[in-house]
Amino acid sequence: MAKKNFSNDLLRDLHAEPINQLTTIDDETTELSALSSEEKLNLNTYEEIIEKGLKTFIEVGNALFEIKNNKLYRESFTTFEAYCKDRWQLKRQRAYELMGAAEIVNQLSENNLSEISDKPNLLPSKESHANALAQIPVTLRFQVWRGVVEESLNTGKAITAKMITEQTELLASSVKGAQMPSEPTEEEIKEGILKKIRSKVSKAKLDDIRVEISGKWLIKNSLVDVWREIRQNPNEEIGVDYRVQITLSQAEKMGIIRRI
Repeated sequence: MAKKNFSNDLLRDLHAEPINQLTTIDDETTELSALSSEEKLNLNTYEEIIEKGLKTFIEVGNALFEIKNNKLYRESFTTFEAYCKDRWQLKRQRAYELMGAAEIVNQLSENNLSEISDKPNLLPSKESHANALAQIPVTLRFQVWRGVVEESLNTGKAITAKMITEQTELLASSVKGAQMPSEPTEEEIKEGILKKIRSKVSKAKLDDIRVEISGKWLIKNSLVDVWREIRQNPNEEIGVDYRVQITLSQAEKMGIIRRI
């Protein structure tokens, strides 16, 4: 394979519009290590997607993400950036643009577009579409894209980045006196996750949840003998590295916790 020629095709065939607002994560250094047989098969699969005709930026972005996420480059490279540069002559920023664009399309695919039309391929087909959608708050992306698809189906016009921008402005103006929803803050995201966990925990059986008792905590609070008595095991060795997991049902029977 002539890597240089392929690289030129890659940068030419994949749309050049950058997705400026997509968040990138600094590359971490990975220790070189051998891949398992399964990992090698996965790496070959993902690299074939990139090396072939590159059907869409989505497939390439997803393949790059899997290679990065599973560190499938680690047999020959210590960083994902070095892998992209040497294997594909692909700059770090470009790799993240492709992964980010694919992520946006993946997010849209989680919504139901069949209510609009039974036609296939209703998701963004160009990176410029993902670029335009990246400028829109996550909470509005599907609404905007649905409006763009409906407009395209009704008028027969091809979807453009300009159409996405116009649809965003139209949606914003249709909500009188309302402001465009802002991106959720880190605290809001954490709170949302905590609410989901609390909801699941409240419905879980006592045997589904475990708590860990550490020897360091027992020693610090002079509870070693008490714990041995609760466990009915006076000879149990308990040091700072001691760890034991018990279910909430067991904890309740021991009198450590009680229902309210």
